[in-house]
Amino acid sequence: ISLAAMFLVFNFATDRETNLDQYRRIAYIDRAITREPVISDEGPNPDHYQPVVNPAVPDKPDAAAYDALEAYAQQQLMDGKLDAYFVLPDEYVLTGQVDLYTTKNVPVALRENIEDFLRNQIAAQAPTTVAVPASRLGNPAEMIVRDMETDSELTETALVGRILLPFIFVFLYFMATSTTAQFLMSGVVEEKENRLMEILATSLRPIELLWGKMLGLGGLALTQVLFWSIAGLLIALVNEDVHDFFSGASFRPADIALMIVLFLLNFLLFSAIMMGIGAAVTAESESRQIAGFLTFIAVLPLALAASFFSNPDGPLPLFFTFFPFTAAVGLIMRLGLTTIPVWQIALSLAIQVVTVIVVMWAAAKIFRMGMLMYGKMLTPRAFWRALREGRTTLTTASTEYGIQQQRKKRGLFAR
Repeated sequence: ISLAAMFLVFNFATDRETNLDQYRRIAYIDRAITREPVISDEGPNPDHYQPVVNPAVPDKPDAAAYDALEAYAQQQLMDGKLDAYFVLPDEYVLTGQVDLYTTKNVPVALRENIEDFLRNQIAAQAPTTVAVPASRLGNPAEMIVRDMETDSELTETALVGRILLPFIFVFLYFMATSTTAQFLMSGVVEEKENRLMEILATSLRPIELLWGKMLGLGGLALTQVLFWSIAGLLIALVNEDVHDFFSGASFRPADIALMIVLFLLNFLLFSAIMMGIGAAVTAESESRQIAGFLTFIAVLPLALAASFFSNPDGPLPLFFTFFPFTAAVGLIMRLGLTTIPVWQIALSLAIQVVTVIVVMWAAAKIFRMGMLMYGKMLTPRAFWRALREGRTTLTTASTEYGIQQQRKKRGLFAR
């Protein structure tokens, strides 16, 4: 059921990938095919692509005037009067280079639309203007995206990296946290089944057991992430293509620090939940059923990754940014795709910190009551009682199951 649901929501998000509402005002400067840009009626969204016109520049400008046109277009972009503009250099016919200037994330659909637009322009003008290689029709654009906010340049390889790297990082991030947390949950259930928990309970308090397991396995997870990070950096330094691929992520030192904080918060959150589940059940099969539902919630941003790629500032990515169980994954996926406002990062971190505190408090209560429970799962009534009571006596007969069995025996003896 979970796989089917992920498939459906992924297809739903993919259908929305072509939404280009944030790119309604697109202009271009053609220095290559013709000196008087013409918009083809066959091009996609022709009303979106308008030639840059500056009244101060002649109708048939020379090279210096074209430079003035580009400066004018850049000012229009920074003033918010344009969403993007692209320039066809003089050598476009030979190289296919297209310079796209923007201050936003560039979705795949926009690049495809520009390529279709150029292909139609070439097909319409090639017979009468200039000889165009057939290869240019097949591959009309070797696009270079120039982000005017960060003053960075992204090649095709870097663009692929910008799209895929957040997904890769989140996958490794999720594997490090979820697998470690599930291993911790399985360890609690196993220690209950073989009665090792009874021995530990005689020398340690429940809260000490809880924190000890979380810190120990947390160090293991951090070691794994550190190893993967060092391996990735070494590969990037040695291989130039991989270096270009990694450059698309645009992760600054502050972003790396934020990811470490998010990892710690996410690890504490899911570890506390998993340990609470492990203490509340009596068999590992029961714990995996509950953990599977939580895992499905945590990976929803990955299943809906297309919505992040098309519009990382849209309502769905924003929801995942502020929902505590998906906030860490949502923030990391948006880091490489857009500039996140500081207030969104601060609010998301505050929500996660409060959630971790509440979940840790509840997990300690449940762990204290359930660590020596045998016979059946912790019922909702017992769960509520564990949250209300400050302390609970740790005995193997403290469960409702044991109490009910004792009452039945007393009733038989009374008869």
